[in-house]
Amino acid sequence: MRGIKNIFKISIAWTLVIAQSCIEEIQPPSIEQTESLLVVDARISDRPINQEIILSRSFQLEEEPVFETGAEVFLEGSSGIRFNFLETQPGTYVSESALVINPSEGYSLNITLSDGSSFGSEQEFLPRKVEIGDIEFKREFNGFDEEGVGIYVKNSSTNGDPNFFRYEYEETYKIIAPNWDPFEFDVVRYEPCFPDPFVVEIKPRVEETKTCYASYSSRDIILASTEDQVENEIVKSIRFLSRDNYIISHRYSILVNQYSQSVDAFSFYESLDDFSSSDLVFSQVQPGLIDGNISAKNNSSVDVIGFFELSSFSSKRVYFNYEDLFPGEELPPYAVNCETVGNPRLWPEAYHCFAEGICDGNCNSPLIDQILAGTLVFAAEKEDDFLSPFFTLPSPCGDCTKLGSNVVPEFWSEE
Repeated sequence: MRGIKNIFKISIAWTLVIAQSCIEEIQPPSIEQTESLLVVDARISDRPINQEIILSRSFQLEEEPVFETGAEVFLEGSSGIRFNFLETQPGTYVSESALVINPSEGYSLNITLSDGSSFGSEQEFLPRKVEIGDIEFKREFNGFDEEGVGIYVKNSSTNGDPNFFRYEYEETYKIIAPNWDPFEFDVVRYEPCFPDPFVVEIKPRVEETKTCYASYSSRDIILASTEDQVENEIVKSIRFLSRDNYIISHRYSILVNQYSQSVDAFSFYESLDDFSSSDLVFSQVQPGLIDGNISAKNNSSVDVIGFFELSSFSSKRVYFNYEDLFPGEELPPYAVNCETVGNPRLWPEAYHCFAEGICDGNCNSPLIDQILAGTLVFAAEKEDDFLSPFFTLPSPCGDCTKLGSNVVPEFWSEE
């Protein structure tokens, strides 16, 4: 491992909680003595897309993140090729064009801040590409005796050399509102102390609110290596979903992204994962040491935390239905409780008008206020009760757009 002298200050809002280095380790100063450090998130893959690098400043727990603006950022290849990154929003620098990384060429990251401070990385090479293996899901119990679905990636090295991987995933799932109704509320009039001051009717729904989709991306550091595995094979747990998790109630999909890493990048993220899993990541009191590969060029007193990584990318998507694994069994509980039906008042208690247009009592309609706030949906009409003429439910029970989008993802498949 290359010897690098690091100084570490935790930035809780960023995944990069690391430190800058040189040759011998030094005792880092306390947080009160530590100046704001440059935080570099520079993970570049061989995907032919416009890629981004994020620059920010370390900050303490109670502070807001500060992004580094006005910097010059570029990658430089050993052949002299240069890839410029332009700032598209504060602290986010995006490559001018889709990057085409040459596997036989070394690349370094160069950053010059608006104050003239400059930073550079060691030269990195693209690791050998390894296609992602099988993605498997199975009904099982986890280590806490909780039943659910385990999702695994199975991979192997074909050339006999150890491989190092970092994984990310994006899960997408179908949501079906359990109490969807083809009608919705229509607030016709809300004018206290005028004739017919509170008028609510129902009308047919126009927008799709029964079936939606939601997506979330992983935030954990997920690493795996074939280094100590028999026959260079790995079986890595990517995700466990409790059978009571409503997101698997109907159809669930997971896209697993695999990044083949260098041993140094793997060691970096492994150290970061070990540290961030401790209570210290929330305290910002105790500093630590983690090797990085970015250093100051023209000012040795300026500290930077981060790692410039080149990785080979591969991905695979799988789907399953709840019925596939739990045939004929009760669905998981919905995201909200839809068992209790409401019956809010249309006409407020103690409603009184002093004169036309002048209300001197309680002038707000509880029902209309909640309709306008989007917190409830129509369930049924209540006959012979003009004060509280409707039954209601929490809005997600009949409107899936409260939990997701009614736009079907382009990649979605029901097969």
